[in-house]
Amino acid sequence: MAIVPLSELLGQPVASAFLRGVVARGRYSNAYLFHGPAGVGKTTAALAFARAILCERTPKGPRESAPGAAADEACGRCAACHKSAGLKHPDLRFLFPVSGEERDLDETVAETLEEVRRDPLFVFRYEKAASIRLSLTRELLRELAYQPFEAAVRVVVVRDADRMREDQYSALLKTLEEPGSATVWVLTSSRPARLPATIRSRCQRVRFAPLAEGVVREFLEVRVGATPSEARLATALAAGNLGRALLLRDEEPRAERDEALRLLEPALRGDSPGLWRVAQQFMKYGKTGRERLRRMIELHELWLRDVLRIQAGAATDALANRDRESELRSQARGLGAREIRRRLMVLEEALRSIEGNVTPDLTLFSAMARMSGSGLGAGEWPAHPTARWDY
Repeated sequence: MAIVPLSELLGQPVASAFLRGVVARGRYSNAYLFHGPAGVGKTTAALAFARAILCERTPKGPRESAPGAAADEACGRCAACHKSAGLKHPDLRFLFPVSGEERDLDETVAETLEEVRRDPLFVFRYEKAASIRLSLTRELLRELAYQPFEAAVRVVVVRDADRMREDQYSALLKTLEEPGSATVWVLTSSRPARLPATIRSRCQRVRFAPLAEGVVREFLEVRVGATPSEARLATALAAGNLGRALLLRDEEPRAERDEALRLLEPALRGDSPGLWRVAQQFMKYGKTGRERLRRMIELHELWLRDVLRIQAGAATDALANRDRESELRSQARGLGAREIRRRLMVLEEALRSIEGNVTPDLTLFSAMARMSGSGLGAGEWPAHPTARWDY
């Protein structure tokens, strides 16, 4: 994961200006909550903020100056900056969700941290159920009973803090309420509604906005080396999520899109047995990860977005699926805006199901059947539309 200064956070001028102001004043809250859509740089910003706090040359109080360095930024040259850049500073703790068995926890955490240090474009992915393990938080709480090793304060960065257990939140709440604590907590979450209200109310909230498509596309072309056509489709599919766009650099999004559209064909023919077979084949009888299923559903959403853009008179350059423009225009003539909205809500409901305990192949079968509108109740509207960042 790239270590960038706060002034160079991608597409987040408001959050960057606020955090730099906090560093310049040298007075920190006990806890911050970085919230916003997934993949927009919250973890990168949290580690950059931690690095600035631990820097030897930034102010450590409201009246202290920092000669020889920018007062609102980590210098990048002192020993503390070098240690925090490698996630090796003794007063920086970085917690994140992991999958797998508890007996392999130490090895899994060590391997992940090594990948984060090695790959400047590293992206956390959760193909299986992942959580912040209780043993890690217990170890951290024992450490918090002592003073920081080198710096004036200790910084704890918790990525995806909404993936904790209830007893972990209770322990965290107790530390947040301690006056004069020598620990600064930085929590990140793309689903802040899943955090207890008692935690949210004790954090200073910093909102991160979705990234503009132009920002993501330029990053893919300049920093990753993607071709313009690859960057265009990956950017549109990512929907402002740079992390997802980076994951797509090793995939073939165009081939995945064609496969996704073929899944709808049996449903449009009214062939329910055929739809069930292709759904199970796509899921490989339970072996396909949820992330790939989620991406397939989002490809259908992207297709419908192009249909709406054509209906609104958008130019060809605005279409993510411009290589299949004739099919898009044919559908634009046959589908009304109301029906397109209904289908989009069906797909959003399927995305919520993926996060729950619904069987993936059943989720896929149900979504495709309801998209086609064939069968009893298949053409009905979902009852509870929900914003994507709420689940």
